[in-house]
Amino acid sequence: MSSQQVSVSRMVLFGGFIVAMCWLAFGGNRPTNAGQLPILPATQPTAAAPAAAADERQADKAAVQKALEGFSTGFKKGDAKAVAGLWTTEGEYVSDDGTKFSGRAALEKAYTEFFAKNPDNSMEVEVESIRFPSRDNAVVEGLFKLHKGKKKELVVSKCSFLYAREDGKWLIAIAREWPSDGLSLRDLEWLIGTWESKKDAVSVSTKYEWTTNKSFIQCQFTITNDGKTFTGMQRIGKDPSTGLLHVWTFEDNGGIGDTDITRDGKKWIYAARALTTDGEVVTSTNIMTPIDNDSFLWQAVERTFDGEDLPDLPPIKVTRVKGK
Repeated sequence: MSSQQVSVSRMVLFGGFIVAMCWLAFGGNRPTNAGQLPILPATQPTAAAPAAAADERQADKAAVQKALEGFSTGFKKGDAKAVAGLWTTEGEYVSDDGTKFSGRAALEKAYTEFFAKNPDNSMEVEVESIRFPSRDNAVVEGLFKLHKGKKKELVVSKCSFLYAREDGKWLIAIAREWPSDGLSLRDLEWLIGTWESKKDAVSVSTKYEWTTNKSFIQCQFTITNDGKTFTGMQRIGKDPSTGLLHVWTFEDNGGIGDTDITRDGKKWIYAARALTTDGEVVTSTNIMTPIDNDSFLWQAVERTFDGEDLPDLPPIKVTRVKGK
């Protein structure tokens, strides 16, 4: 078997850009805050519920959603007074480390200090459910999606809100950010989109997207080299048997591969292992290091092919395709 055949039909087994960048780096000459509260479905009126009551709850839900949007807008503007004004007079916020801020004055002070130190941050709340335990209270379960600094590094954490209606206005009584119990699939949400890299006669494209219920991230990858195209797909999710993030890869010509994902600071580590259609074993430790929201470095080290050690490879830059 030629080295070109090996490089194309074997190394793609690492999946997506996890596959493609590994293969691309070879140059054709080898032998990445689960919450503590359960996610509850939004309350829906039963068939027997009066139409007026159902309409009222829908109107209340829209009003709560608008209040959440106001929180995101104030946060993005760095307006501490406006953000604190979205709480009840004695409202409180509990951070993921258990630190508590009670009352509008304390909240305004905390946000003023935070915005001064983090002028380029922005925040949005992804709502998973809104339910109404009483006429004038709403419980929101969702996710804080913080975009940090000028590089807009995405940090996702579980959150919950208790809203209270006072004088016709929905205000935050309690907001809580929940600590993570380990790596979450949401920590890789920044991958969603299309990525490309080119080197010499080789071009690579990978598209990451959520499955319908966001239990997995799926991707399709395409590698083109001198007019020949190689394709495959991959799913990323939590392995129920270990609780670890895991990647399952399927190459269209029959090869399969998988890898656990761990994190070391900003670096995502993929301990990859694959089997070719001929039963050959390919292993590699692949390192993905985000540069900003639209680029990352990819490097493969500790590589072997059928038991033979291979040299480490230099990092390769991968960039997001805007508008896709």
